[in-house]
Amino acid sequence: MPDFIFWTVYVFVIGLCIGSFLNVVVLRGLTGESIVLPPSHCTKCNHKLAWYDNIPVISYLFLLGKCRYCHEKISIQYPLVELFTGFTFAGIFYKFAKMGFSLNVLFLMIAAALFIVIAVTDIKERVILTVHTYILAVLGLIYNFFNFANANNTKIHFFVLGFDISIYQAFVYSILGLIAGFAVMNGVALLCKAITKKDCFGDGDAYILGALGAFFGIVNVIVISILSVVIWGVLCVPAFIYKLFKAKEFKLLSSIILFSIAAVLFALGEYFNVFDSNLFHWFAYLLVACIGLYCCKLLISSIKNGSNLTVIPFGPALIFAAFFVMFVLF
Repeated sequence: MPDFIFWTVYVFVIGLCIGSFLNVVVLRGLTGESIVLPPSHCTKCNHKLAWYDNIPVISYLFLLGKCRYCHEKISIQYPLVELFTGFTFAGIFYKFAKMGFSLNVLFLMIAAALFIVIAVTDIKERVILTVHTYILAVLGLIYNFFNFANANNTKIHFFVLGFDISIYQAFVYSILGLIAGFAVMNGVALLCKAITKKDCFGDGDAYILGALGAFFGIVNVIVISILSVVIWGVLCVPAFIYKLFKAKEFKLLSSIILFSIAAVLFALGEYFNVFDSNLFHWFAYLLVACIGLYCCKLLISSIKNGSNLTVIPFGPALIFAAFFVMFVLF
């Protein structure tokens, strides 16, 4: 056990170094520069950085978050990405390598690195480089191609259709996930555009979910889709409400607050079984539904009138949901 802890710490340090490289991939992917040349340099003064300026996290702390040469602030993104990558790699090693390091662990680490790059580029510039999703999709197909045995007799239960389907090959499972992920996200984007006449989701989100489907399979695409909506909602609602308040869209803001209160009261009523009759239960249900539909009407009208209410990109929510599947369900 002490040896395993030592190797976990060692993987954490390797993850810090990989995180430093991922920062380069993100930055140069957005600028179009080669990830090899020129050597590492300050993005403000372009001064070439010495090796001791590139020690993950430590250099940032030692330099107090400022460039040694021009004294401009260094983005907090750099140490955060390094630390997150380090902890992610250590977590993958701790969870999946207890029986020994394997090719599967390596695949998961490469996938996690791609997850981080995709999320950071989307957060930083709201840009998703499709080349990263292509690599992730191919990686997922290869990963599942070599894991046929792990998927034998896997049962997929479709509750709506009411029957089970057995998937006997992980590769088929992966291809179905790729197709379903891309189709679902693309369908949602097209539906939202048809309703609002505006792009509510970027094309890159469909590529992300398709790539995640190739890696995790069709069942987990459903889990990731639902969970990502929850994550996005939790992160987005406070900023969304603040933006409505700042834009003085009080009618929409008050309707959202009213709907939230009504929905919470209805949920509490359901939980504590306070509805004495079916009639009162259905009346409360219809009241909440009507308030919700009214909110949707106001929101769609606001978007059609030119309001830009999107405050958080959806791609990172998909990635965080994928990390949940990796660490909890995989």
